[in-house]
Amino acid sequence: MSIGGNLKKLRTAKGLTQEQAAEAFGVSAQAVSRWENDTAYPDVTALCGIASFYDTSVDALLNVDACNREENLRRIHAEAQRQVAAGDIAAAEAALRAGLRRFPAESGLMLALAETLSRKSDESSALEAVRLFERALGDRALSLKARATALANLVFLHRRMGQADKAAAIVSQLPHLWESREVLAAEVQPGEAALRELIEKVLVFLCLKIDGDLEKPPEYIQLGVDFSGKMPVDAMLDKLRAFLQGSNG
Repeated sequence: MSIGGNLKKLRTAKGLTQEQAAEAFGVSAQAVSRWENDTAYPDVTALCGIASFYDTSVDALLNVDACNREENLRRIHAEAQRQVAAGDIAAAEAALRAGLRRFPAESGLMLALAETLSRKSDESSALEAVRLFERALGDRALSLKARATALANLVFLHRRMGQADKAAAIVSQLPHLWESREVLAAEVQPGEAALRELIEKVLVFLCLKIDGDLEKPPEYIQLGVDFSGKMPVDAMLDKLRAFLQGSNG
């Protein structure tokens, strides 16, 4: 069934005329008629509200098969990640834009495109990345991890654009260090081994911060921290000691 046919079926099942549906959605009856005749489609920003009104999901509203959808999304993300790893940001961007044309309400693709655009240095890409992150954050089904990553990226984007007040406002919404995954994991599995692992991870992270480029978002915002190739503990402690002594000097 087409999207228009699906919209008509949902409306008639609810016992509404086109005029009544139009009033509910804040559009004209002619707009509803065009939707149902497949000569026009609802604005992307209206899809969540229409789906909620009809007590269904956006996927069901658009008549997207769930299994095919997940497989297609996996392929789009995998292709974009492959292109980013190869250094071809333009190709990754193109793959994600094509994916969003097919799945316009998919917040995961919005986040992936925003993260890809944030790797570019021009202002228009940064502004578009901000808009995409903010749109994706409007998805109430977004996971806590995805939400935190989006907010972290927004901090760096606002800082890059000289909007320190906006960056600070976002930072104030984020969890404290002691509420992080790594710290709480040591609470779930108490003992010296878990605490030692936590301390070593913190050392690796702090050494990355010392060696990092302060002018751009670090790679670990998107990819996570690689703890496998860490320096010996003594070397990390020496690096921290030298940094702190340099700061105090």
